[in-house]
Parts: sequence; structure tokens; C-alpha cells
Amino acid sequence: MLYLNKKIIIGVLLFLVILIFWFVLEKEKQEARVIFLDVGQGDSQLVLLPGDVQILIDAGPGANVSAKLGQYLPFYDKDIELAVLTHPHADHLRGFISIFKNYRVKNFMFSGANYDSRVYADFMAALEAEGSNIYLARAGDLVSFVRYSMSDKNVQHPMLHILAPAENHLGVNFKSIHDSMVVGQLELADKKFLLMGDAEEDLENQLITSNAIGDVDVLKVGHHGSKTSTSAQLLQAARPEEAIIQVGNNSYGHPYPAVLDRLGKFGVKVFRNDQLGDVIYR
Repeated sequence: MLYLNKKIIIGVLLFLVILIFWFVLEKEKQEARVIFLDVGQGDSQLVLLPGDVQILIDAGPGANVSAKLGQYLPFYDKDIELAVLTHPHADHLRGFISIFKNYRVKNFMFSGANYDSRVYADFMAALEAEGSNIYLARAGDLVSFVRYSMSDKNVQHPMLHILAPAENHLGVNFKSIHDSMVVGQLELADKKFLLMGDAEEDLENQLITSNAIGDVDVLKVGHHGSKTSTSAQLLQAARPEEAIIQVGNNSYGHPYPAVLDRLGKFGVKVFRNDQLGDVIYR
């Protein structure tokens, strides 16, 4: 009987070792992807990097973002290495309350600008309870991840460059909260993604004047294709080949026909969440 017990114990231990090794291999081989999630009339981008690194930029207008993450993350992975809030409007913000309930967000970045809304107050309470490491975004910040790879030893992951805000916005009030926008450029393999959030022409012009905008491959169109964003000057500076419009059913007229025409004149191929669902770059 003792011999059988030893065999059982050895078998269980061997199974656990195999299971742990399988988990490590699964995390190691996670495919690098940038996913523009279809969350309706709102923004949310999920960046997956090999070695079990996930970055979530904005979380859309509701709890369905958690189900979206469940489609792309393994059932056992409930960690998000970095979450970024571009600005505190509900269509970018509300989903984070659901994310905090279902995932552990290790690091969180936002502008810290003041905004008077019940949803933002609820979000701030949930963020405090989450216990994430909190960082205030500032132009010039560089976000990167270094991981240990079984095959390549230490690997430097592609970087997220913060282009705006130019100043510390902690507790600052804005006439238009869009002026507090966190704008970033993601570099993944040989592609550059310009993530404009809901930035409007004033902020676009500031970025152009400061030479923060250069050639990119993919433009995340500002403000769901609103007529207040995506100027000809921005397209001239960024020269994107492709553009993503994160938009759902809405009464605002997004995307604005003149913006679509402008993108067409610059030869930019347009992908829309309301027409295609999730848009995935591998």
C-alpha cells in the first residue's frame, strides 16, 4: 500500500511539472498582436506581446470589454501588465470598472486631469481599490518590457512612446477634456501605430509644431472620425498607409464624411470596427 501511495504521489508531481512547463511554453509563444477591439461607440486597444505581456489602452463604454479580453487571453491569465486611459470620457473609461473586477492591473497610466462626472468618480474609487502602480503620462516617457526568453535570454519588447500631454496635468481643469489627451506611438516589429485617442485639431497642431509626429504605418483615427479631428496637416505629417476608426452605432454622425474623403485623398486604407468587428494586426 505504501508503494502504491508513492507511485501516486510521484505521478501527481510529474503531472504538475508537465502542467507548469506547458503553462510556461504557452506564455512564451503568445503571438504578438495589436487588436482594435469592437466595443461599440468607444475606444479600446489590446496589445499582446510574447512572454505573457498585455497592454490595454482604453476600455470602451461598458462591461463587454471583459468578454472581449476573454477571447484573446488564456483562461488562467488574469493579469494585465499595463492599462492606459487616454482621457476620462465614459466611452473610453467605463469598461475599466469591469476590468478591475475581473483582472489584476499591475500598472496604470493616465494624465490625472480633473473631470467632474459620476463615472469618473466611480472609476477613481475602483482604481484606488485595485492597488495598481500609477503613473502620470508625460511626453517623452518611454514604456518598454524586458522579459526572460527561454530561447533568446533577455528580450527588449517594442516600446510605447508617449507624445502627449506635454505638461503635468494632475488635478488640472480643462475647458475641453480632450486637451488632456494621452497620445502614444506604439512600435511593434516593423510597424508604427499612432494612437490619437480623441485628440482634436488643436492638439494635433501642437504635436505637429513640436515635430512629435512622423511617418507611421497605422493611424488610430482621433475621436471616432469626428470632424474636429484628423486634419490634412496631421495626415501630411504622419503619412499613414492604413487607418482604424473605432466607431459603433451612434447619433453623432461618426465617422464624418469629410474625414473619410480626406483619408481617401491621402490614399489611406480605412478599417472600421462597426463594419469589420475586431481589427487585428499580427
